[in-house]
Amino acid sequence: MERPTLGLALGGGAARGWAHIGVLRSLIAAGLEPDIIAGTSIGAVAGACYVTGKLDALEDFATALTRRRVFGFLDFNFAGSGF
Repeated sequence: MERPTLGLALGGGAARGWAHIGVLRSLIAAGLEPDIIAGTSIGAVAGACYVTGKLDALEDFATALTRRRVFGFLDFNFAGSGF
């Protein structure tokens, strides 16, 4: 019997996105490597890193984040006229 195609949909949201790393590693450890991966926002990044073999680099980046580094990625602009 042929193995069924396994698809995986990964969601958005930074904290959930970091959790995708562990989910992907657990699936691989269980012998369930997805054939198709789709994702939105950080889920797309995690999926792309998995497909390109860069999951370790994404995990290194995520574990090195500090509160200061996260705030450094934000762009606050109070000079604009919008609300």
